[in-house]
Amino acid sequence: MADQMPLSMLPPAAHLVLGLPATATPEEARAAYLAAVKRHPPDRDPERFRELHAAMLAFCDPLPLAEAAFEPPRQRSDLQAIIADAATRPPRLPTRVLLGLGNVPQDRDP
Repeated sequence: MADQMPLSMLPPAAHLVLGLPATATPEEARAAYLAAVKRHPPDRDPERFRELHAAMLAFCDPLPLAEAAFEPPRQRSDLQAIIADAATRPPRLPTRVLLGLGNVPQDRDP
């Protein structure tokens, strides 16, 4: 049954890194992974290989699949509400930056 679970149950980065649609099957994921590893072998492109390998591990690991199956899907409307709420508030500077603004050396002319 786990072999037939689509990539849409994974965290979004796994199928995007492999360049697959969210409806891809495990066989398609394996084929895409092997093709990508041929294009980005670990000795020539180690960073990209690490990304591909992590995505494939996330796909093969049953724990993220189980967590994704039991978590309620995030609604896009929730994201839109967060963006709208953030747009109504003025931007804040960190306290460290605000305190640093008053620390002007005395030998400089203001």
